[in-house]
Amino acid sequence: MILPISFHYIKPQLCVITTIFFFATTVLSSNPKFKACTPKSCGNGPSIKYPFWISHEQESFCGYPNFEITCMDKSPILRTPSYDFLVKDISYSNSSFTVTNMAAYEDNCPVPLYNYTFHQTPFTYSSENWNLSFFYNCTTEPLDHPTYKVDCAKNASHYSFAVFHKEALEHKNYSLNECQFMVNAPFSMNASVNFTDLLRMNYIEILKMGFLLNWTAHCEY
Repeated sequence: MILPISFHYIKPQLCVITTIFFFATTVLSSNPKFKACTPKSCGNGPSIKYPFWISHEQESFCGYPNFEITCMDKSPILRTPSYDFLVKDISYSNSSFTVTNMAAYEDNCPVPLYNYTFHQTPFTYSSENWNLSFFYNCTTEPLDHPTYKVDCAKNASHYSFAVFHKEALEHKNYSLNECQFMVNAPFSMNASVNFTDLLRMNYIEILKMGFLLNWTAHCEY
């Protein structure tokens, strides 16, 4: 025998849940800290909210110390001891964000001279990143491998260039010892760009695409 469902007892429960949610929302919205930490933006770029926070716009308790964002010319900037990064996009659901070294926009010769390091920070490289490898002060250039010329970092006797898949150079009998040093610059490809598109770009356009970082905000840094 199937008993009819009585909604007489369900409706009061729903009313209680709705009432609790209403009062919880009211209490939070009247809390000064809740108001101080409402999401904001610099004008351009993504919405900034926990664990990120905007200095001079929000209180430091709105996020974690290493997640401090500075607004510069209406753009969100993440500052580190070595570089300033433009924050292009933030995925709060995936705990990841896309950044670009500001040097790609500001320098006359925006070449990475050091590998980016994020030791003792909550940030790690995403496995989705690719590498564009820069070779500096080389005595010769590869002849049968696609390269990006870095003319601003060469002289009369030495060359500088960037390549994908640096391992392929050695397979083509190009000795990496011909170059004084090498730096890997990460970048993240979006869905609208394929490898053929990359070959048509110059290296600055690729650097401006930015790269993906993951974060862990469960610990104090």
